[in-house]
Amino acid sequence: MATTLQIIDATVARLKAKLPQLAVEYFPDRPADYRLNHPKGALLVSYPGSQFARTVDTFYAAQPRTIRLAVTVLLRQLNGKGGAVDISDEVRRALVGWRPPDCQKVMAASDQFLGESAGIWQYAIDLTTETMLIEEADIAADTPLTDVTYEEQT
Repeated sequence: MATTLQIIDATVARLKAKLPQLAVEYFPDRPADYRLNHPKGALLVSYPGSQFARTVDTFYAAQPRTIRLAVTVLLRQLNGKGGAVDISDEVRRALVGWRPPDCQKVMAASDQFLGESAGIWQYAIDLTTETMLIEEADIAADTPLTDVTYEEQT
């Protein structure tokens, strides 16, 4: 089962491959201190959190998990080819339908215009994917399955 960090890493790698003309980075630890150094713009990937459903009725704890991912689009241009609006579409095209490790396909949840600051146009794109959180079990402590037949026992 992929960890949250592995899923974020895969998302960053996917965006780097699909949008090589931009900087693709992890959302900064101190957003107020972030400087956009790239001449065109950047995509900042973050993990806003997860939601967990009730455990599936099994011997082991297995909970459906909805993972939220966010991509903040920072561009020096708003409209036209390569602008923030255009790149937001490119981000959705790169991620919607793609499957991170051990997850279902990514789906778009929402996007919104965040504003402009010092000539940098900003949009936030929120995405979700589904996976299962399964307990790490000590297999040696349980009775292993040793015989499988395809015959119905009556």
